[in-house]
Amino acid sequence: MLKLFRKIRKKLIEQSKVRNYFLYALGEIVLVVIGILIALQLNIQKEEAKEKQATEQLLIGIQADLKLEVARIEFLQAYYGGITEGIQQILLNYQQKESNTNQELGQFFLNTFEFRKFSKFNTNYQTLYGSGLLQEIEDRTLSEDIITYYSIQFLEWSLEIYQQKAGAFNFNNATQFDPLDKLLRSSNYQHIPNFKLNVNDAYATNFKELIKAPEVLNFLTDLLHQSELVFSNLKNYKETNLALSNRIQKYLKP
Repeated sequence: MLKLFRKIRKKLIEQSKVRNYFLYALGEIVLVVIGILIALQLNIQKEEAKEKQATEQLLIGIQADLKLEVARIEFLQAYYGGITEGIQQILLNYQQKESNTNQELGQFFLNTFEFRKFSKFNTNYQTLYGSGLLQEIEDRTLSEDIITYYSIQFLEWSLEIYQQKAGAFNFNNATQFDPLDKLLRSSNYQHIPNFKLNVNDAYATNFKELIKAPEVLNFLTDLLHQSELVFSNLKNYKETNLALSNRIQKYLKP
């Protein structure tokens, strides 16, 4: 092709057809420019296709992360639901509306000091956000919803507050509480080298008397409100999680 252009150019010069030569040269420049523009457009389309594919893969990754979070949320719902029910049972015993054994009351009471945390699986989101591919999502409301979901922290905060409240209880002030009752009843204690710890199956503390102490009742009532807040936040998080996952699914497969 280039050889043909050179022959035409040479022929026009030899024939002293300057005007025709300039027209030809201009046409040649236009063809080159068009070729460059086409090449650029193809390259842009190729890059856009790569970015779209990368964005979709990260959205699929976010969906997988959301599913993992749902599993964690469901575990925490059962966990904190059990704590809430246990505190309610203790308070009903105090009101003499229920009658649990000392062993049951002890288990309810000690369960309140156990806590679990929650954190989002946000690796794919961080990659999507950091790479700028979040801006490639055509549905702007979807990208905004993704940012909002990973920005909100009200569940994490409520769990932190629960942990602070549970950790604030001073067992030293509860004189009726036997310190050995804080230990888990497990044969694992008997496998520590050169050490034997005999923990009775039954609690030494009289929990029916312990829960009558005003500081214990205040502690349990306060913790009950916080555990109910945690439980409510877990429910809201799960609903938001599933809604976002469905939005992503619709976007990927319209």
